[in-house]
Amino acid sequence: MYTAFSGSHQDAIRKCLQQQKADEPWSVAYLPIDPKDLGRDYQAIIRVNSQSGKGGVAFVLERDFGLVLPRWLQVELAQEVQKASEQKGGELEPATIHAIFRERFIADTEPLSLTGYQLDRSAGHDAINAHIVERGAKHTLHGEGEGALSAFIDALMKHGNSRIAVVDYNEHAVGTGTNAEAVAYVQLNINGRRVSGVALDHDTVSASMKAVLSAWNRTQGAAMKRQKVA
Repeated sequence: MYTAFSGSHQDAIRKCLQQQKADEPWSVAYLPIDPKDLGRDYQAIIRVNSQSGKGGVAFVLERDFGLVLPRWLQVELAQEVQKASEQKGGELEPATIHAIFRERFIADTEPLSLTGYQLDRSAGHDAINAHIVERGAKHTLHGEGEGALSAFIDALMKHGNSRIAVVDYNEHAVGTGTNAEAVAYVQLNINGRRVSGVALDHDTVSASMKAVLSAWNRTQGAAMKRQKVA
């Protein structure tokens, strides 16, 4: 059995496997033979512990859950996975890594959640009425901007009296056909602090707005923790 714990080795394996074609000779860094020739599969290739880097963690999430994380989120998640592995004192299963990812970055329900929206587009300008629930209270937020996401952020800034800017944004489909979902990854600068958020939804626009809410809600949770410590 061949095992790769080093982050650089795992990243090299991931990239080589993406380029490897079925009708070509086996050529994957750090894996001298095709695991299928030994009756094994790719699940046995990447194992994640406290020494693993972002490459191995990203490979597991893409292979097992169809999540293609942007580089900035790979770095942030790898740190969380390493902490969990150190606390456990051993390797982490793919399901555990996925649970850490969801627990840390998908936070689109509390304290704010999106229940619906109306979007009016005219000449490249968008106006939105976003319906949210905040700690049990219903609100309709209004915002404007060049694009649905920009309009929603404008509405959220007015509601929270905060400065919000998009640092980076990525999205892709998970699955195929009518059951496919959109996953959105966003990194925001909220009042001078960078924070990441993720969300999935069958509607691409909803996924992007819920990702923003995930980032926003994470800042609210962090602020509450700081208040308790103080």
